[in-house]
Amino acid sequence: MSGAGKILWGKWLAVTSVIMGVGYTLLKVATPTEEEFYNSLSPDLKRKVDEVRAQRAAIENSKLVQAKLEAASDEGKVVWGSDLKKPSK
Repeated sequence: MSGAGKILWGKWLAVTSVIMGVGYTLLKVATPTEEEFYNSLSPDLKRKVDEVRAQRAAIENSKLVQAKLEAASDEGKVVWGSDLKKPSK
C-alpha cells in the first residue's frame, strides 16, 4: 500500500486538538456570565426574572418549613410558629 492511503494520526490528533481548543475558548469568551446577562435585559424582563427568583425562594422556604415539620413530627415534638422562623442548628 502506498503512503497516500495512510492516515497521519499525529497530524490528525494535533489538528483535532487545536479545533477543539479554539471552540472551547470561543465558548468561554462569547458566553456571558449570569450577571452580564441579567444586566443586558430590558427592565420588563428584569422584573419577570425577579418575580421568578422570588417564587423560587418562597418554594425553598416552604420546603425548609416542611422539612422542619417532618423532623419535629418524627421526634414527637409540638411545633409553634416561632420555632419555624428560628434558624436550625
